[in-house]
Amino acid sequence: MFLESWLCVSAREIWVEWNRKSWREEEPPERYGTNRISLRKVMPVDFLFTSNKVLLPVISRMAITPYADRLRDLQEAERIHEMMSTAAYAMQREVPGEILSVVDRLWFGEERPFQAARDAFRHVETELKRWDTELEAERSALARSILGIVHGDIVTSGSRGKLLRLSVTGVTLYSGGSSVSFMVSGIRFRKDGTLGKLQETLNLSFNDERQFQK
Repeated sequence: MFLESWLCVSAREIWVEWNRKSWREEEPPERYGTNRISLRKVMPVDFLFTSNKVLLPVISRMAITPYADRLRDLQEAERIHEMMSTAAYAMQREVPGEILSVVDRLWFGEERPFQAARDAFRHVETELKRWDTELEAERSALARSILGIVHGDIVTSGSRGKLLRLSVTGVTLYSGGSSVSFMVSGIRFRKDGTLGKLQETLNLSFNDERQFQK
């Protein structure tokens, strides 16, 4: 066999293609290619055409101000969700066990109030889980807006006295009162600038008593 091969590089990926020729001239060459690999996995990030956002450990008041109302709305929604969850799971402890379903059927017949209580709790539980999912989505979306980053971005910040560079895989926040804590998770870059496999988390914060005063 004879092989002719090419190293192929695009703006984002790298791969190899080759033609395999047979000894027999009447047999046409066959073309093959490898899977494409992201350039981030094999090339130092400094050589790539990509943006690198620097995040300070303390978020400025200027970054928070445009989103103050949205943060207050999120805090109120979380407060109501917590109140409803506490009430619902307190109710769960009062819902009778399965053994009472027999009494339910024999004593009350078609009414079955115990079964109705269980069904009502299952509905409330489903709604609370849906609400929790939506709250987490809002936390992530709000955190991305305030920090100005999205999944896949490269960010750099100080962590435990060292400079840490990540390819972002997740962003969220937790707010309470006048303080907001941000968590940016991602895959850590190695010292040579190539993307590693270790997951790391950056913790950023904001605290200003004046910010959330109405």
